[in-house]
Amino acid sequence: MKSSAVTVATTPTLIVASDDQNRWIYIHNSGGSKIYVGDSAVTTSTGFHIANTESQQLFLPSKETLYGVVASGTNIINILTPNVD
Repeated sequence: MKSSAVTVATTPTLIVASDDQNRWIYIHNSGGSKIYVGDSAVTTSTGFHIANTESQQLFLPSKETLYGVVASGTNIINILTPNVD
């Protein structure tokens, strides 16, 4: 597994880049506010929200990316992805 941290802003921020394989990813909101995840057009109205200190396991199909956005300021999200390279 590879671990990383991404600072999510008020504009869609890339959290997980695409890969040529399907994979399960694990994300943990370690900041202070909700993070909303989705595609590159994610908003606080359309995204799947992850509450402060919440963790989620998500399936990411091949060639797909995951973006995040917050309502204000910035927030850190921690990610674990398979080391499939």
